[in-house]
Amino acid sequence: MNDLVMTNVVVWAGARPKPQLGWLAVKNGKFSALGVQRDRPPEAREVIDGEGRTVLPSFVDCHSHLAAGAIASICRSGAAFKSKEDVLRAVETAAREDGSDWLVFFYMDWNGWDIPVPPTAAELEEASGGRKIFIACESLHRGVLSERALQALNVSKYRHSDFVETRRGTLTGVVWEEVFSSCMKQVFDALILAMGKDQFKDVLQAEANRHLAYGITDVHDPGVTYELSGHMMALNQENPLRISWSEIGTMGPFSSAGDGQPLEYFGNGPSSAKVFTDGAHRCALCIDASQALRMTVGTIGDAIKGRNLYPVRQVLEEKFSFKRGEFYRDGALFEPEQLTEKLRRLSESHERIKIHALGNHAVDMTCECVIESGITTTVCIEHATILDDKNIEKLAKYGLQVSAQPGFLPHYGVQFSSMRLNRRYRGLPLKSLLDADVKLIMSSDYPCGPLNPLHNMRCAVERIIKGGVVYLENESVSQEDAVYAYTIAGSAGITGQKKAGIEVNKPADFILLSGGPFEHSTTVNSTWISGEKVYQK
Repeated sequence: MNDLVMTNVVVWAGARPKPQLGWLAVKNGKFSALGVQRDRPPEAREVIDGEGRTVLPSFVDCHSHLAAGAIASICRSGAAFKSKEDVLRAVETAAREDGSDWLVFFYMDWNGWDIPVPPTAAELEEASGGRKIFIACESLHRGVLSERALQALNVSKYRHSDFVETRRGTLTGVVWEEVFSSCMKQVFDALILAMGKDQFKDVLQAEANRHLAYGITDVHDPGVTYELSGHMMALNQENPLRISWSEIGTMGPFSSAGDGQPLEYFGNGPSSAKVFTDGAHRCALCIDASQALRMTVGTIGDAIKGRNLYPVRQVLEEKFSFKRGEFYRDGALFEPEQLTEKLRRLSESHERIKIHALGNHAVDMTCECVIESGITTTVCIEHATILDDKNIEKLAKYGLQVSAQPGFLPHYGVQFSSMRLNRRYRGLPLKSLLDADVKLIMSSDYPCGPLNPLHNMRCAVERIIKGGVVYLENESVSQEDAVYAYTIAGSAGITGQKKAGIEVNKPADFILLSGGPFEHSTTVNSTWISGEKVYQK
């Protein structure tokens, strides 16, 4: 007798999932039978009429900052801020109403403001009445702090770092990359201490349940500190969500592994280390002279048209070097020799290495250093957001995995378009990666990007950016490719091996949707792990 039969459903079945109207049966945690509509389903203890709904293999998110997302969920949101004045008003209100030691905001993005200038540390100090204010950009690679917060986190010791902004010798409050990461780690530690172990456990459980509610059954957090690893281990044991994580450095979630106390456990995955080769806003790009001219002239034209000179100021503040006939944006965090040696060392102690490489120069350097180091450790390149044909050829040639985030397209596609990238340089060229047989995986980078896999898959297929414009329509992927990259292939970004789909004698991990996965009204009705329902809407 089967445990469950679900009839009258559109099942995306097979190792390369494709939809078919029919039924599925589950016994002892595995799919015991599959059939089309004309076949008679077997008997079962429980029979569910799917009423024409859709069944997909469960989602795998191999790049979701679950712990950071959990903490962000209990902090204030700065997503609605449109100006410096909005920030200062919100800080003033929060300081008046909340006596917490730290006032923390997430999701601010001043690049999208008409005047893209954040408040200074002094302005935050005045608005808050001398409180500790920490505001994180939605990229989680930069932020701004009040004067009191700068003092509490001892940021002045990094005064001469490229990751701390100063003006006339005074800290502006803006910090980047590793310094931002170190500040965020200290703020997280303070928030967790203030909450207490039990309350933080509840916060993590709520975040894990949020992942299950989106149909995610397997998740990898790419940046877990030694202090957080114990909390993550407990969560992995107590929640049905399968959780794994990567080791990072002493400077916090956005710093490279290799200089801190090594982790002993990695949850539901093999030992994994994270390395950053460039930043987010300061990604490592390499462009030819014609592209540099096109970007500069276009920015000036937009500034004149919009009567706003701030974009021109931003371009002039960018740091480029000219080598071998091309312009290199100064965003690389390692020299090639340093990166090669770090990869070699980490490969001796870890089964997998996840490498943040966002710009085309970072991707090119990563490919070369992986080969130069001679490592056999499985490597997954995270992001690979702005690429050229040379990058794609190397990724295919060397057999490297790429974990891309199509959910970035609606927001950052506007920036790609405004950069006037030509046919050689492309933002998230997903179809080109697939055509070159690159091992493409799709993930979220939550909370930097949207968590919802259904939304993110639609972004990969539709490529619609703000204003309803389609960005690089020829880089759209098929619905089948999107489902495969977010389900079957997703597991390869965690364990190195693809997971089984909806196939007989394979684990019954699946989700029941209210409609077709690419209909915008569709949501997850229920999530199942090994034949057990772990979420019901």
